[in-house]
Amino acid sequence: MDEPVKTTQEPQHCDRYISRYGEPNSLRWYLFFNRLSATDKGLCRANGVADPKLWAKYEGSWVRVVMASRFGDVGITSSLDAENGYDDRVAVEDLTDFTDVRPKFEKVKK
Repeated sequence: MDEPVKTTQEPQHCDRYISRYGEPNSLRWYLFFNRLSATDKGLCRANGVADPKLWAKYEGSWVRVVMASRFGDVGITSSLDAENGYDDRVAVEDLTDFTDVRPKFEKVKK
């Protein structure tokens, strides 16, 4: 799995992670694709580029990232198979353990 994002004092806009080479590739590709215009996404899809998928841990539990907002946050859902529809919006810094492979169910230790 990719390394977690480094935390900062103030939340960063999600676009800032796209060009940071030290950040997880799964995160960077997901944000890059999802911040494209609808026209550019359509061109990518027409040329065989599949929509990237992203999962991460939020407060110790796996979530699916389903949206990258123009306001700089990301939408997450606890439904690991969801394609859209989010339960919460959080800063990228609040997430860890980014992966583009769906995690298997894991019990959270309390």
